[in-house]
Amino acid sequence: MSTTQVTPAEHHQALRGALVAHVAAHSPRRRTARRWALTGGALALGLGGATAAAAGLGVLPGADRVTALADPVHVTAQGSRVVELGTAPADATHVDAEIRCLTAGRFTFADGAGGACAAGEEIGYSLPIEGSSTRIDADSLRWEGTFTYARHDVTPLGVNADGDTFGIEAPGRPVPDLVAVVATNGAEGYAYARDLAPSHEPTSPADALAWQEEHGDDVRRIPVYLSDGRTEVGEFVITAG
Repeated sequence: MSTTQVTPAEHHQALRGALVAHVAAHSPRRRTARRWALTGGALALGLGGATAAAAGLGVLPGADRVTALADPVHVTAQGSRVVELGTAPADATHVDAEIRCLTAGRFTFADGAGGACAAGEEIGYSLPIEGSSTRIDADSLRWEGTFTYARHDVTPLGVNADGDTFGIEAPGRPVPDLVAVVATNGAEGYAYARDLAPSHEPTSPADALAWQEEHGDDVRRIPVYLSDGRTEVGEFVITAG
């Protein structure tokens, strides 16, 4: 999991992402970044715009439908390693990677995404195809990896009877009116994007710190609905700090 310092707006966005019910496999959910500090320490978040995969949901609207096109390549290594994948199938669009960290350490994928990893943590990521190999850069980390050529096809957002779109929120794609989330009671549903929007957009690092000092204990309770946007099934809580 990457360690990222965020503004209040980014904090809300990350919390929203951590509740999203399905993840497009290529979302850069482990990319590190330098951002304004809110507290003395860094805030560890499972980032990626849409990160909480829910078992048994199938493909939610707006998510990628992923088709494996080749046998997986399995690797066990310590430190950096070039992984030979063979020739990519003609219709492959990504290399899907699953990394399991055997010890704690840091690693970086070939496109620069990466971060810290705890022993036993499993991280999924999708990479663009670049030649017939990919690379994992790591310090003394011991890890296992599975790499598979795959095709990703974007599914359309759903539209309910009120004309509101619903589905997952993914980087670089339109934000649906109703964003897929998991409520605090475990119910799977959707929250209105307008309700998930941050209550304050900082204009400077000083403004971010001042906002955090004043509103650090604020709590927002967001209703969760079925895709009709009317039938309430639960809620989840966004805290400011």
